[in-house]
Amino acid sequence: MPRKASPPDAGTQLSLRNDDRMLSTTQAAALIGLSAKTLRQLRCDRQGPRCFKLGAAAQARVLYRQSDLESWLNANATAIGGR
Repeated sequence: MPRKASPPDAGTQLSLRNDDRMLSTTQAAALIGLSAKTLRQLRCDRQGPRCFKLGAAAQARVLYRQSDLESWLNANATAIGGR
């Protein structure tokens, strides 16, 4: 008997606002100034921005929400310098 899909965690907020684009790994990497390879490695290490996998596991398409990329950048910003 198939299992029912569990609801998203309470802390998970999904939104498909018109101003919040979904980006491929290549597009997301270009937007934040990394290579696609580096972004994939960060994802595998669970250190990168939040992403979504759509489709079957072996053929899943990975997408990043632009607002999640911006949040990740802000959370990981490091001030350099004395001011």
